[in-house]
Amino acid sequence: MAQKTQTNVVPITELHCRLGGIVRRVALNKEHIVVEKGGLPVVVMLSMAEYEELLACWRVNELKELARELGREAERQGYTEEQMMIELEEDKRAVYRKIYGEIPE
Repeated sequence: MAQKTQTNVVPITELHCRLGGIVRRVALNKEHIVVEKGGLPVVVMLSMAEYEELLACWRVNELKELARELGREAERQGYTEEQMMIELEEDKRAVYRKIYGEIPE
């Protein structure tokens, strides 16, 4: 089960005075800090581990969208999945031959 993350709002003036302690809270307690400037939220602080996890999720979503776009383009061009798999296998064999020589049967 996912751990509940606490989010706190800190004015930027408080951040200036207590930066070390706030960074420690974020890093150790998986706490999120929303920093406000002039009463408006401007920055969010989160642990490096959570940031890397977030980036990984974004990358997965980008790959899924790329796959959807490729599928739409292949469909637009009239490619079937079978044709693409044949071409992929041909390309794999060509790369293997280029690197290692003949393919053993």
